[in-house]
Amino acid sequence: MAVVQKQFTIDLAGQVQSGTMVSLDFDALPGSNPKALGYFIAIWQGSQIQALENALTKQDIETGTQAGSTTFENLALADLDYIIGFGVDSDSGTSICATLNIPKGSPRFTPLETNLSTLELQYSSSNSLIATFVTPPYNLAATNNNWVALFKGQLTANMYKGLNVITTTMVEDNTNEGAVAMNKIPDGLVRFQKYTLVYGMGLDKSGKPNYSNLVSAAEFTVS
Repeated sequence: MAVVQKQFTIDLAGQVQSGTMVSLDFDALPGSNPKALGYFIAIWQGSQIQALENALTKQDIETGTQAGSTTFENLALADLDYIIGFGVDSDSGTSICATLNIPKGSPRFTPLETNLSTLELQYSSSNSLIATFVTPPYNLAATNNNWVALFKGQLTANMYKGLNVITTTMVEDNTNEGAVAMNKIPDGLVRFQKYTLVYGMGLDKSGKPNYSNLVSAAEFTVS
């Protein structure tokens, strides 16, 4: 069954301004409120994300708008590798959905290499689908309780509350990229109906998928 889709991701860009300052720009998903949802940025010395307590510094995103800018100040960048992570849950260091690499010797005023999270629908039938995902390197998708959920309708703020969710599937492999299948979708996929497939990270306090932590999405219409 053919599908048309529109993909969404949390975009992150940045550059080194000086040995003490790195500027960042972000654009989150539609309907998001970064401040209310607990989005944050952190920087580590090294080439991969580590525990939050090992971060050189961590900052909460203070804007309530989907897109914005922020800056790391008062750093002491040496001639070493660094990595910046953008997370969607300030209480969880395993919710990093985008990273920026600062290799040793990185020049100033040059865009940094970015790793983003993406989700793409590859196949759908009357009651099943297959989607592929990519998250930043070293993300352990299963251990970090990553999941994929299917919603009825287009991507809206209501999805951050879990409204209109049809079904959710946990990622079973500890890889940062792979595929997820959904079978026996309740009531099936209705022709000409719009749906949104989302990728999320983490569980809430009750052990269920935390729908506040959406990191990528794909809207599609069944035809």
